[in-house]
Formats: sequence, C-alpha cells, structure tokens
Amino acid sequence: MATLINSTERIYYRDTYLDNFEAKIIAIGNDDDGEFVIFDRTIFHPQGGGQPDDQGYFKLKDKQFTIKKLLAPRNPEYDPYLIKHYYEKSDSFNMEKEINQTVLQVINMETRILYARYHSAGHLLSNAVNKLYPELDGCNGNHFPKTAFVIFEGSPLPNLQGLKHKVNDFVNELIKNDLPIKTNWEVKPRTIQFGDFKSYPCGGTHIAKTSEIGVVVIRNVKKEKGRLRIGYDVYD
Repeated sequence: MATLINSTERIYYRDTYLDNFEAKIIAIGNDDDGEFVIFDRTIFHPQGGGQPDDQGYFKLKDKQFTIKKLLAPRNPEYDPYLIKHYYEKSDSFNMEKEINQTVLQVINMETRILYARYHSAGHLLSNAVNKLYPELDGCNGNHFPKTAFVIFEGSPLPNLQGLKHKVNDFVNELIKNDLPIKTNWEVKPRTIQFGDFKSYPCGGTHIAKTSEIGVVVIRNVKKEKGRLRIGYDVYD
C-alpha cells in the first residue's frame, strides 16, 4: 500500500442517520486480516471506544462487497487517520484497477442505530451514576449489545444495597426527559454532552436525544479490583 497524506474523513462523526454515501478508493492492500480498501471518506464506524464495527457493504460498478471488518488507529487524533475496510473478496474482480473510482457505501441501519443506542446509554449511565454518587466517575466501558457495561472509579465505593434499582430508575427518568445530545467541535477530541451533564471525549456514534435510547435495564452491579462495574442492556 502506498504512503498516503490525507486522513480518511469520518462522515459518521457528524451524521449517525446517514445510510449511504459516495466515496473514492484511495488505496488497496492486504494483510493477515484479508483484502482491504481505504476510502477518502467513510460512513462506517470502526470498532473502538467499546463500540462494535458498523455493518454494511459498498457498491462498485455492478458488484457489491460486504464489509467484514474495519480497522483504524487507536488514537483518534493520529495523522494520517486511515480506516481499513476489509471486504469479501470476489475472485472475478480486480480491485487493483479501481484506485480513484467512486463507490456507494451502504450502512446496515438496524445495527447502526442499535449500536448508537447502546453507546449513548453507556454515556447516560455514567452521567446518572456521577449525579447520584459524585465520588464515582465512568472510566471505561463496553457498549456491545448484550454484554455492555461501564466501569466506575472513585472512593469510597458505595454500598451495593439498593444501588441497582436506584440507578436503573434514574437513568430511565433521564431518558423520558428527552435530553438533547450535544457535540462540541471546538475541542480535540470532540466531546459529547447529554443535557447539562458533564461532557466526555468521544469518537463514536450517538442518537440525537435520550428518548431514542429506549429502555435501559441494569443487568448487574458488582465490585471488582477496587472499582464498580455496572452491566446494562437496552430494549425498545
């Protein structure tokens, strides 16, 4: 793969709801994970920050190529920030001839919105816990459906008696309040803020307001290695 100067423009940063977009192939390559292309811009969010890869495909001429995996630098401020799009290879198609060709990227919107709901729920959970227990602050998380959790640091850790129901009720109250989710582009990395709560740096996708999250159910609460771990799920 040739050395490139320009980073992949992250269209998903600015529009969670965009389901298709035209982009240009600027490089191709292969490694242990398979064949990949790099576009000048993309609507596909790569796994990172506890959020899964987007799913979908791109169309080139009369062919459709399913996205298998996405890979990007861990540091969102890395330059050049190039996102590898691994795809299902077609033996009858020579991608080497397609540099500078325009493709149509198409997102699986069902999974895109589901991942954004889980991601936003994790942020809101952090805000809710910090409001109820100011000594705690969210420091890490996993926003994969059915295994999602947020880790909290702080001292002293609260008594777990009644905490699960207290947090669960408060998070869903905030969801019903339909708080706007605001993005601050004046700082790097950009920050995300729910209503008037504390803002957090974030490189993932979010829904527009808390009512779109659905219903949050706290799955479990436990202490581990001096920190608090809260597992959660999201339902319609």
